[in-house]
Amino acid sequence: MKINSAPGAFILILLISLYFSCVNEPDVLTLITPDQTPMPQRQIYYSIEDYKGRDVGEEKPDWVTIYLSEGLHGIESMEIYQYDYVFISRNEGSNFTALNQWRENFSPELDFPHLAASRIEERFLMEFPLPDFELGSFYMALIRSASDSEWPRSTREDDFWMLIKSSPDAEARWEFLILSAIPRNDFRNHFLYLYNNVNPRVAPNWEQQRAINRFRQSFFMGF
Repeated sequence: MKINSAPGAFILILLISLYFSCVNEPDVLTLITPDQTPMPQRQIYYSIEDYKGRDVGEEKPDWVTIYLSEGLHGIESMEIYQYDYVFISRNEGSNFTALNQWRENFSPELDFPHLAASRIEERFLMEFPLPDFELGSFYMALIRSASDSEWPRSTREDDFWMLIKSSPDAEARWEFLILSAIPRNDFRNHFLYLYNNVNPRVAPNWEQQRAINRFRQSFFMGF
């Protein structure tokens, strides 16, 4: 899941306008795409034509609203998740039945390792623009290990779907979100176990090993 006021820096503006004058009218909002990578975030127009629970008068869950505007870190600032790391699986398309089948088949045991590996990879890329060169084969060996590993106490928390339009003239499409979580201490302990037991194909050289040792200490800063 920071505004810089210096000249030439990207200004991140969030404008949310929700209209509920009629239950049949779509919610129109301008939001910032949630992204954990160190890339400039972009303003995106969303028109929410329908969503899970709307037909029975339910509001969108808080975690969905916060995710759309603030990303993963926004959800992690919620009181209920302040001691967890959270992960979002996203899928979209025009076939509701296929997407709903994907939702039903999601399981923490099979799918969470890929979520964990992806977020770990993003954290490495924030620190090392050329990780294969700067860390050697250690980097990919760790990502593969995270993806293949079981992550104890990871849970599926909730799911949500929306029918959205990315522009006034665009064709509506379905977007599905699945929220997963894991206690921070459990994630950290398991990650450090993997980190300390990686068996790279080629042993890192002296500079690479120094970078690996240093990053172990700072990995969770900004994670």
